Amino acid sequence: MNERETWLTPEWIEYFSLALSMHHGMTTEPLAQKGFETVFRNACESVDWKIVGADSETTRFLDLTVRREGAVEQTLSLKSTAAQRLSRSTVHISKLTEAAWIQDMRTARERRERTIALFREYMSAVDSIVMLRAFRSGQETPTEYQLLEIPTAIFESLLDAPLSQFGADGPTIDRAYGSLDVAARVSLDRSDAKITIKQIQIAACTVHVVWDIAPSKLT
Repeated sequence: MNERETWLTPEWIEYFSLALSMHHGMTTEPLAQKGFETVFRNACESVDWKIVGADSETTRFLDLTVRREGAVEQTLSLKSTAAQRLSRSTVHISKLTEAAWIQDMRTARERRERTIALFREYMSAVDSIVMLRAFRSGQETPTEYQLLEIPTAIFESLLDAPLSQFGADGPTIDRAYGSLDVAARVSLDRSDAKITIKQIQIAACTVHVVWDIAPSKLT
């Protein structure tokens, strides 16, 4: 786990905890993306943090800007997952963003230029990706939620990736971060025209809080 301390306050965490309890008092389904976004915003407002949402649902990359008194403004992308068999050591982002241009690229140089341009734009817009992960067995109620933060600085070394790593039609590029030789794997998914981030090491992230969920009494 990243040694950075969480910037979330006990009051923020308590609000989110109560929201999770209320959610699972009514359903066995995991808290999904829209619900996560709503609870995250409400938790920020409950502790008097100023939040600014994206201009529209089509705004690229950015979901939320958080302004806390005495702290640097944070620009965040919010993501959630309840995929089966979530790893305890790595994180997977199925779609960081759409990238229709992938299917039109024919040379390694073209792929490299477009990829670097996209990630420059992404890192300029977003400081961190905050992800809510719901651990569950099959379709049962989640037994655990994990809220973690992935710094977009994890992609900085991609800007120096050699041309040879973009030779395949849908290349996967290993990237270093901090003391980790491979902190994440950036994949250009040609079939689905998207950017996938594989095997993000938990050691490169900040795990803010873990919630254990009591078994649901719903039938």
